[in-house]
Amino acid sequence: MLLPLAKDALAALQQADPALSAVVSAGTILHAAGKAAIAVVKKGARLITYLIARREETRPAPSPPLTITRPHVAILVDINRRMLQDVARYLDEQNLDADLLVVTNDPAYSDKVKFLDPGNPREWTELVQEFTATMNTIKHQLGGAQVHIFLSTPLPLAFGLGAVWSTVDLATVYHYQEIKSENRSTYYPAMRISRELRQ
Repeated sequence: MLLPLAKDALAALQQADPALSAVVSAGTILHAAGKAAIAVVKKGARLITYLIARREETRPAPSPPLTITRPHVAILVDINRRMLQDVARYLDEQNLDADLLVVTNDPAYSDKVKFLDPGNPREWTELVQEFTATMNTIKHQLGGAQVHIFLSTPLPLAFGLGAVWSTVDLATVYHYQEIKSENRSTYYPAMRISRELRQ
């Protein structure tokens, strides 16, 4: 079950010392207790990427580098809304055994979202460039894992991220929508990214 893992990780990230978040580097393990092990995969000037994996109770705390070990990996590009628990709940409902990668512009992953400045195009461009570097780092860890992408970003940023992702890299992209008849929201697999999109 991913939801307890996500709750543990969220609490750990939000309780981490903000000064610690500013000085961590790739490979740093921030948390290795409870259900979650959290490591920094990549840290740039504008984005930080956390890998959240299950901590096996029978094994000692992981040592760097923490790597992707599950058959699925969910990449959460989390800028506009904290979505970790919603994604974990959805993956549980779908019985997908996944590691979680959270790409965010808030190292503390706090409740207070850091919105992008619409008057600063450079910030948006830098985020896309850092996303490219992050994905290049992640690709070396993916192995045969199936990639699931969940976006909580402004539309122009999503467009930029898609432009650098390319159709060579296979993934499923999800859409979050309310189900009015059930008074809840969930994700839907909206698009399979593959070379066939170019035809």
